Formats: sequence, C-alpha cells, structure tokens
Amino acid sequence: MAQHVSVGGNGSRLSLGLLHFILLVCSGWALKHYSNGRLGLAAYGLYFAHSIICTLRHTHPHPGQLQRRLCAISGRYAPVLFVTLIVGQLQRLAGKDMQLGADLSWRVVVLALYGSLLGFACIKSCLREKSKLASLLTRLERCNLTLCVLWNVYCLWHIAIIEEYWWSLGLAMLVLLNHFVLWRLTMSFNISASEIDTVGMCFSVIFAINATQELLEQTRL
Repeated sequence: MAQHVSVGGNGSRLSLGLLHFILLVCSGWALKHYSNGRLGLAAYGLYFAHSIICTLRHTHPHPGQLQRRLCAISGRYAPVLFVTLIVGQLQRLAGKDMQLGADLSWRVVVLALYGSLLGFACIKSCLREKSKLASLLTRLERCNLTLCVLWNVYCLWHIAIIEEYWWSLGLAMLVLLNHFVLWRLTMSFNISASEIDTVGMCFSVIFAINATQELLEQTRL
C-alpha cells in the first residue's frame, strides 16, 4: 500500500514556501497555456489554488489552524485528483474515452472511486478522531486513495501503450515514484515528506504539459 503523507510536515518553512511558490509559477503558466478544455482548466487550477494556500501557510509567521488543515487536506488529495483530471484531458484531446466493458467507462470508475472516497471522508469527519470506527474509515480511505492512484497509472499506461503517447508513460512512472517510493528518502536524508510531495507536484505539472503537447502535435498531423 502507498505510504502517503500530507503537506504540512516538519520541513523548513523557507524551503516549503519556496517550493510552493515554484509550483504556483509552474501551474499558473500551465493554466494559461495548456488548460485545454474544462478538465485541463480544473487540473491546473487545482494545483494553482493549492500552491496559493500552502505558500501563504508556510510564509505566514503564525498560520492559523484553518490554514494548516486546508493545506494538509489539499496536499493529501490534490496530487491524485490532478492526475485523474489530466487523464480526462488527454482522453478528450484524443477524442475517445477508455471503455472497460459495454457499460463500464472511465467516467463511471472515476465517479465510483472518488464518490466512495468522499463518503469515507465525510463520515469520518462526523466521528471522534480516536474511535475504532474512525480508525477503520481512515484505513479504508487510505486503501481507496491507493486504488485511485493505481487507476491513474493504469489509464496513463493505456494511453501510452495503446495510443503511443509516451510522455503519458513518463507521468505514470512519476506517479508510482511519488506515491510508493520517494517517501522513503525521509528515512535516509534530512528532507521532509512535505518537500518531497511538493517537488513531485512540480514535476507532475511538467510531465502533464509535455504529455498534452505531444498529444496535440500528434492529433494535428
């Protein structure tokens, strides 16, 4: 299972503020030039909003509890939702949606995964944090988020192998590294999980831009 940690850990406030500012610039530039369609606009807009929230949180001398909580929640879900939206953008640009069966499309799977994720989060928020049911829902939520990550990887792999858009495969590999491997660097180096997550977000914007540009160039031929 993926080890996921949220933004707002023990990293240097200066480095985290700088990294989120870099993400702000990257996502803002992508929002202006590569947000093709509503899904692309939502994807880069999500990262743009996340970077603003977290830049303010890490540069503020006395961040409030609401700022901390918003940054943590956004850091937990934004990377996974961003890639899902990018997959939707790539499929729309290619002019076809992935079908797993006669009645099972990409949209149906996405709605099921994120609907259940939202349900777990909402129910858990109504319970006492240390109750047994809340602990169970936390584990289920973590498993559900991992399924969302794996679904994103499968979709990007499908786009790369079947449609031969290879930047999508690079983005899939980056997603795997971000969610299953790179967090282990915190055990050996003086770097926080929050910093690793934010660097991964910056690179995911770059890979998403290149995947979009590759697809646009191929569809114009």
